[in-house]
Amino acid sequence: MKKFICVGILVLMTVFAAVPAYAADGTKNTGTQRVMSPQFTYISLLSPGLVINSSGRATCMGLASAYDSSHTTWLTVELQKSTGSGWSTIKSWSASATGVSIASVEENYYVVYGTYRVCATAKIYNASGILLESKSLYSDMVIY
Repeated sequence: MKKFICVGILVLMTVFAAVPAYAADGTKNTGTQRVMSPQFTYISLLSPGLVINSSGRATCMGLASAYDSSHTTWLTVELQKSTGSGWSTIKSWSASATGVSIASVEENYYVVYGTYRVCATAKIYNASGILLESKSLYSDMVIY
């Protein structure tokens, strides 16, 4: 039940976090509409999340789904720690879903002091198993 609630909250945060941004390009508005293309072609949802409590328990979350009911979504969630020269993956989890169902990961891992983030990678495959799209998003950094 707790996992279901956390996933639900993560979905709601993703839906309501989209804030439109408007910028002037220096030209006069002629009243014509511009078409916005989607950020992803085959991925309808990709969301990473990371929470670390005072005991060092990192809750790593990720959600992903496809637009098309004939596609398969493969989600990989990686917990990464900042090193002197970049980021190092210390733990990884995976999940999959078919159609427009949501692939979700919510796992706990105890960490030591440092700076962490989660990388969520979604891969969308068609019915023949051909990779159509692969994208990664990162959570905000969390210092413990």
